[in-house]
Amino acid sequence: MWKKTSGLAAFTIAFVASVLFAATPRPLADMAIPVPNGKAINLKAYRGKVLLVAVISTDCGPCIASIDILNRIQKDFGAQAFQVVVAAGDMNAQYLLQPFIQRYRPIFPMGYLSTDQIIQLGAFTKEDHPFAPIFLFVDRKGVVRQQLSGDSAFFKTEEASTRRMVQDMLKQ
Repeated sequence: MWKKTSGLAAFTIAFVASVLFAATPRPLADMAIPVPNGKAINLKAYRGKVLLVAVISTDCGPCIASIDILNRIQKDFGAQAFQVVVAAGDMNAQYLLQPFIQRYRPIFPMGYLSTDQIIQLGAFTKEDHPFAPIFLFVDRKGVVRQQLSGDSAFFKTEEASTRRMVQDMLKQ
């Protein structure tokens, strides 16, 4: 998602720090996610539901695969007070998003975020360089309970892992 110009060791340290120190539980950032039609997705509107907020890149293969997985999970759990919201974090995402939506047909709201908004949403520092996709699992009270970046082992079994997490959170 972000480029890193220094060595691999510095990158590894920064990434590990971002995973370990993106504190959870924490309140979900109070923000609205802009959408191409000019309206915004207000994350506070989903209080009372289990929420999965995903940050993707429109040209990332694993992110595109996540859209199909999230469509299935939204379909299966949506009636149980579960909601997926996705934000593209590419440069110029506001221009890339509409063709992406037309091609991949998400059944959940999708918008876009700037780098600064992604940093705020994920409680990252400007030195962090997480991999997309980034998943934030938010409980019914608006608290981020789990945050995972794309190179986490979680994504090796993404659909099964996401389903388990959603099912566990819906029971709470």
